[in-house]
Amino acid sequence: MIAKKYTSLWKPVMVCFLLVFLSSSKAQKNADLSISEIHALIETMVNYSPDSSLALLDLAAKKIELVKDKEEASAYWAENNLRRADYWLFEDLEKAKLYCENAYYYYSNHVDNKKLGEIFGLKAQIKKQEGESRLEAIKEAIPIFDTALSYALKTSNPDLLAFLYYEKAFALQQTERWQESFENAFLAIQHAELSGDSLAMATAYFLMGRTHHHFGLFNSSELYIAKSIEYGEGMFRIYSIVHIYADILLENDKIDLALENYEYLLDICLQKQDTIKAIEIYTNIGQTKFRTGDVKGAEQAYFAMNKLVKSAKFKGSKTLLFMARMHLYWGDKKQAKADLDQFREIYNSGKISSRNIEIYKEAADLYAALGQMDESAIFYKKWGSLKDSLYTHTSRLQLSDLEKMYLNERNKNQEIVQKNEELSASRSQQAVMAGVLILVLLIGVGMVYFIRMRGLKENQALKFALKEKQMEQLMNAQESERQRLARELHDGIGQSLAALKMQLQFDDNPHASSVTVERVDALCEEVRSLSHQMMPLVLKENGLKAATKQLLDNSFANSDTETDLVTHGLEVRLPDNVEVHLYRITQELITNIIKHANATEVGVQLLQRDGMIVLIVEDNGKGFNEEEEFEGIGIKNMYSRIEALAGTIKIQSSEAEGTYVRIAVPIGPQQKRKTA
Repeated sequence: MIAKKYTSLWKPVMVCFLLVFLSSSKAQKNADLSISEIHALIETMVNYSPDSSLALLDLAAKKIELVKDKEEASAYWAENNLRRADYWLFEDLEKAKLYCENAYYYYSNHVDNKKLGEIFGLKAQIKKQEGESRLEAIKEAIPIFDTALSYALKTSNPDLLAFLYYEKAFALQQTERWQESFENAFLAIQHAELSGDSLAMATAYFLMGRTHHHFGLFNSSELYIAKSIEYGEGMFRIYSIVHIYADILLENDKIDLALENYEYLLDICLQKQDTIKAIEIYTNIGQTKFRTGDVKGAEQAYFAMNKLVKSAKFKGSKTLLFMARMHLYWGDKKQAKADLDQFREIYNSGKISSRNIEIYKEAADLYAALGQMDESAIFYKKWGSLKDSLYTHTSRLQLSDLEKMYLNERNKNQEIVQKNEELSASRSQQAVMAGVLILVLLIGVGMVYFIRMRGLKENQALKFALKEKQMEQLMNAQESERQRLARELHDGIGQSLAALKMQLQFDDNPHASSVTVERVDALCEEVRSLSHQMMPLVLKENGLKAATKQLLDNSFANSDTETDLVTHGLEVRLPDNVEVHLYRITQELITNIIKHANATEVGVQLLQRDGMIVLIVEDNGKGFNEEEEFEGIGIKNMYSRIEALAGTIKIQSSEAEGTYVRIAVPIGPQQKRKTA
C-alpha cells in the first residue's frame, strides 16, 4: 500500500536500523524481534525498501513455523499473507491476489475492521490492474474502495482512511470524475494531517497537486507537489512524483529548475534500470532544450534516448513527437511523417490521457510544418476543446470554494485545539495539587502494601520450608523403618530360618523330609529377597547405578521382557537421600510396568548433566489415558519424593503406544561425593 504508519521523525532512524539489521545472515539469525514487530516493520518499510521487506517476510515466516499453538500461528500467517499481498502488488499480480485471498479467508472469519479495510483496499488496487480495458477495471474498483472505507470508518484509523481516500480519489481522476476526486483528496489531506504520517501526507499533497494542475492552477499545484516530495523523501517510487513536479515547473517557466529535476530523475532511472521511464525523461529533457534553443543539448538527449528505444523497443506518444521534431529539424520529412503516423495509431487506440492536452497542440504544429493541414486541424480542434473544458471559470470557482471550505474547517479545528490548550492551562495548577495529593496517598498505600506483602512472602516461605522439612523427616523415617525391618528380616527371621534349614538337613530326624527342606529353603529365599527390596545392600555399597541394574535384572528375570539401562555421568556418588528417592521412584515405575503395561521392552536412563540428575523410564506397553487420575499410594509416594527433591516430572502416554516418564532433579557440585 501507499499509506503506512511512518512518521517523518522516525523514518531515517528506521531506515538505518533496517540496513544494519539485514546487513548479514548472522544478524537475521540472532534477531530478537517478535513476529508482530517484524510485521509492523514491514508495513512501514515496504514503500522504502522492497528487497528488505521480502527478507523480513521470510524471517517472520520462519518464526511462525516454530509457533506450536495452531490458532496463534493462523493469526500470524494471516498477517504475513496480508503483508505479502502488499509487497507483490506492483511486482506479481497473481501472487498478490493469492496472498490477499488467503488473508481475507482468515479475517472474514475473525473480523478485524482495520485488516478488512486494508484487504479491500488491496482488492481494489488489484482490480485496477486487471482486465483488457483499464478504464473499465478502474471503474469497477471504485465500489470496492467504498467497501474498504466502510470498514475503515469503523476503526477511526487516520492512516488507513488517508490511504483509502487517496486511492479512491486517484481512481476517480483516472475516470475523469474530477469534482468527486477533489472531495476525496480533501478528506485524504484531513486524515493525513490527523495521523501525522509522512507518507500519508506525501500522497495526499501529491493528489491535491494533480488536481490543481488539472484545473490549470500551476502555481498552487507546484506548492502541493513540492510538499509531497518533502514528506515522501526516501519512498521507493518517489521519482514518479518528482517527474510530475518537474513537468509543473516547466509549465511555470522555471526551466532551469525543471531541467535540474529531470537530470536528477534520469540518474535514478538509470540506476534502477527503468528503461521506459528513462526514455520519457530523455524526451522531456530533449524537448525542453530544443524549445529554449539548445539544439546541441536536444540532439545529445535524442541520441541517448534512441539507444534506449532500440534496446527496449518502446516508443511513447511524447517520444514519437520529439523524434518527429528532431527529424523535421534535420530535414528528414519522410521519417518525421513515419513518427507522426505511429503517434496517430496511439491516438486512435485511445491510450492518450486527456490531461496531456499540450501534446495535441504539438502534434498539430508538426503536421502543419509537414503541410498536412487537415491532420493539423484535427489536433488543433482536439486541443482547443479540451482546454476550454478544463480551464473554465466555473471549474476554477468550484475548486476555490472547496478550498475555502477546507481552510475554514482547518481553522475551526485549530481554534478548538487552542481553546482546549487554554482550558488545560487553567486547570494545570489544580491538577498539580491533586497530583501531589494522589502521589502522597499512593506512596502511603504502597508502603503498607509492601510491608504486608513482605510479611506474607516470609510467612509463605516459612510454611514451605516447614512442609519441606516435615516431608524430608517423613521420608527419612520411612527409610529408617525399612532399614530396621530389613535388618530384622535378615538378622532375625532370616537367621532362624537358616538354622532350621540346617537342622533339618543334618539332624537325624525321621519326621523331616526333602519337601519340608525345600519349603524352608524357598521361605529363606523369599525373606532374603524381601529384605533386599526394602533396603538393597548394593544401593548402600555401590550406588544408584548398580542398584538400578540389579532391580531391572531381578524384576524381569522370569519374563521375556527385554531391558536396557543407559547411564552417563554417575562416576561420583550422589547424596544418600537422592539415591534412595530415585531408587524408590524407579522401583515404583517398574512395579507399575509389571502390573499394568504388558510391555515387551523396558528402557531406563540415568543421566547427570548441567547440574541435574535425569531419570527416564519408558516402555512399549499398552499405555493409559493421560486424562485419567491415579490415586494409588505408590503414585502419591512417588510424587511426594519428587517434590521433596524439588524435582519435576513429565509423563507422556497414550493407549497402545506405551509410556514415557522423565524426572529431573537438581543437584549442585557440592552435593556429590566420591564413589565408595
